[in-house]
Amino acid sequence: MKKFNYFAAIFVLLMLFFACEKNEIQPIPNQAELKSNTLLTGVDEWGFNYQAQLFDGYLINAIFGDPAFAEMEHYKTMVYKGEGPEFWEQVIKKYDYFGFLMLPELLDCKLKMKWNTDLLGKDGIYPETWVNSDAWIVFHYSMNTKDQKWSQVRKLVARNSNYELIDGYWYNEEGKEVGKESYYWPDLMIIQVINTGDNPFVPMAMPDDYINPNGSGVGKYKMK
Repeated sequence: MKKFNYFAAIFVLLMLFFACEKNEIQPIPNQAELKSNTLLTGVDEWGFNYQAQLFDGYLINAIFGDPAFAEMEHYKTMVYKGEGPEFWEQVIKKYDYFGFLMLPELLDCKLKMKWNTDLLGKDGIYPETWVNSDAWIVFHYSMNTKDQKWSQVRKLVARNSNYELIDGYWYNEEGKEVGKESYYWPDLMIIQVINTGDNPFVPMAMPDDYINPNGSGVGKYKMK
């Protein structure tokens, strides 16, 4: 999603964290074209519902369908439907950089996302910045790994421009801790992480449990 720090994401996802291959890659519309010509309704092939502000599907499909990747070659070219390792091989053959975006071990990872309009508009367009806004997003990852089911819920909100980052944590002007650094979305900060089960990607790649000691509200209820 927008304000995505690709270099940090590559670092994090390296450590971390469709079966139809199109004959031709369709031209990718720019943001202005999307805004003026496209009415985004219902659930698309990849799992995004922009009117309901939801995503429900595979993690890999989020990477294929998220408009944050609109300028990359893989954007909206494939849809994963549970085919397994053969699909991953097709992806890597077609886009050799994709291994920097996610690990093959996460191919069957399911993801649910919920966000508000300040984070991503119902027209599928991101704002220029999230700083000083009421933007928020909640991720819910889940997967079965070696007969062990694990999940992670991660909640992020926009940071304010007057916050200070110290040793990976954000502090407000009063010196109160208000969130944890989000390496891949620097405009946002983590305010809550809940892990269940034996998640093999914690803490090396996915964050360990965390809760903002001064409140985990979102939007107008977030800690100022």
